[in-house]
Amino acid sequence: MMSRRRLALTAAVAVPLVLGGAGTAYATHYQDKALPGSAVGGVPVAGMTRDEVAETVRERAAAVTVTLTNGGSTRTAHLAELGYAVDVEATVDELFTANREWSSYARSLVTPRDVPAVVSTDDRTLAAVVTSLVADADKAGRDATVSLAKDKRSFVVSPAVAGQTVDPATFQDVVARAAHRLAPARTTLRFVEGTPKVSTAVAQHVADAANAIVNAPFSVTDGTKSYPAAPYTKASWVTVPVSDGVPQAPIVDAAKVRAWVGAVAKAATVEPTTGLRYVDSAGTVRKVVTEAEDGRTPKNADQLAGAAVAALGSGGTYAGTLAFSPVRATWDEKRIAPGAENLAYPAAVGEKWIDVDLGRHTMTAYIGAEVVYGPIAMVNGAAATPTSVGTFHVYLKNPLMTMRGRNADGTNYETPDVPWSSFFVGGIALHGAPWRSSFGYAASHGCINLPVPVAKWVYDFAPVGTTVVSHY
Repeated sequence: MMSRRRLALTAAVAVPLVLGGAGTAYATHYQDKALPGSAVGGVPVAGMTRDEVAETVRERAAAVTVTLTNGGSTRTAHLAELGYAVDVEATVDELFTANREWSSYARSLVTPRDVPAVVSTDDRTLAAVVTSLVADADKAGRDATVSLAKDKRSFVVSPAVAGQTVDPATFQDVVARAAHRLAPARTTLRFVEGTPKVSTAVAQHVADAANAIVNAPFSVTDGTKSYPAAPYTKASWVTVPVSDGVPQAPIVDAAKVRAWVGAVAKAATVEPTTGLRYVDSAGTVRKVVTEAEDGRTPKNADQLAGAAVAALGSGGTYAGTLAFSPVRATWDEKRIAPGAENLAYPAAVGEKWIDVDLGRHTMTAYIGAEVVYGPIAMVNGAAATPTSVGTFHVYLKNPLMTMRGRNADGTNYETPDVPWSSFFVGGIALHGAPWRSSFGYAASHGCINLPVPVAKWVYDFAPVGTTVVSHY
């Protein structure tokens, strides 16, 4: 009995004696190797180098699968497919921390050490898997969203719909344990009530902010006329950005606002009108045909656009006033022929024109102030179908045609073979009237009836553009 206890005692004190005598050799041997009793996720790795441990962990991690039962379906997936990964380098580092302390060398002879694998997650992949699992189980809810209404005049909210999500204890926790232990696992999924990522209240807050911009009074005036922006126009300027599925504060498209202000500025721009007046040889104005009117061009459109963008961005109202720079008008002056200032038309030197005197029933052709043909007796429009009065220009010529029109009593007429027509306003022309034997009175449908030879002379004399003045 005594010798047996002594042997036992001798054995009990032998380990520390051996360590004390050979500690340096022991530490040197395991300096770059996993200590005795070491394991990773239950996988023995004692005596392996760092590279050997890393390769072992990598192979085991790649082989880990998790079998998921979701209702009546089952699927098996690797860790990476579920959004999980074993960080091999971090796991090896964790294992070899024991090699830094002498006490670890001593403990390793009597106490095994099992290090769980270091695990990381890919949140995006994990979220996608959860979404897929929820959808497969037909338990999906819906986040609230903000969008432009059908009438494009406001922003509306699609309310959130409560759904369910995977119970983490039956999915994320199971996958994480499988990854830590480098061992396959099985789980039956359960579902719990989920909270929408975007609540109706959150979406409504964003929609209200967008609608505040749309509904804020917004206009630009040119000092006389106001140009308000319609709600659908302002709504087209507003964008509700979405980040990771969550609607953010509305933003205003500065380029669109600037374009709108620029369009208003363009509409308010007034081009100068070039005047036309006749002057005699002395430079005295004898007749103003068209008044010269000054124009204007906006000079602060860019500043208004910048202020408008700032006002909209803060949700405030905006009323801008365009300022203008004047654009001076110019005159075109036509020097009239000496003596023409007293005629029905102040013609320029060498200018062809035709005088139609309705009171005297005569037609006279001029070049400048000089009579070159006439006066010739004519037949002008009857009282019921008068010839138009004014200054016109020959715009169409036809050597022979059929004329059609309406009589004063509403009946239609048709006259074939009308020669040498020179139209100067609407359906009214200077033309030959072979059916008439006398001239010098009012009886036509409005046209100037002339003897055929006279009409031929006028046709040859007056090209398109020639001025015709009809007066009393």
